[in-house]
Amino acid sequence: MAETDNNKMPSGVSSVFPPFVLLVIVGAFIYWTFDYTETARRLPMLIATGTLVLIVLDILSRLSSKMGDYIRFALGAGFQDREMQFSPYWLSELKQMAWLICCVFSVVLIGILPTVLLFIFFYTFIQGRQGFLPSLLVAISLTIVVWLVFENLLDYQLYRGMLFDSDGY
Repeated sequence: MAETDNNKMPSGVSSVFPPFVLLVIVGAFIYWTFDYTETARRLPMLIATGTLVLIVLDILSRLSSKMGDYIRFALGAGFQDREMQFSPYWLSELKQMAWLICCVFSVVLIGILPTVLLFIFFYTFIQGRQGFLPSLLVAISLTIVVWLVFENLLDYQLYRGMLFDSDGY
């Protein structure tokens, strides 16, 4: 489980600063959800709780300890894995962040279902370099699954967005 020099985690990746920034963001998100009713708060709190668990695992995996070694080994977060042997260019990381920021703003403006459709389509078509038809089919299929699970099976009305909700928020 110990890492050799070739498989050693880069210092930028082992820094615990990024997960603590995410911890602050999730804390603000949790605080923000208390403006919602109890029912409306359920899904955001579930997401925030799951994110907190992942942040704790991330922090622990970045530590130079036996627990950190074990978590990196168990979750495949070490640099011995083929896909983890390089440090991505900062511009490609900014591109990924821009995709996510656009997704969040899209959810706020037009709601969850249209965002799922648009995000999956454009991400697979542009970023994933898939064809038009496969990207469209995947986007439509996933949107239908999300609609079936949340709107029908769970009877949970998904957020409609500022533009489509009568309240505007």
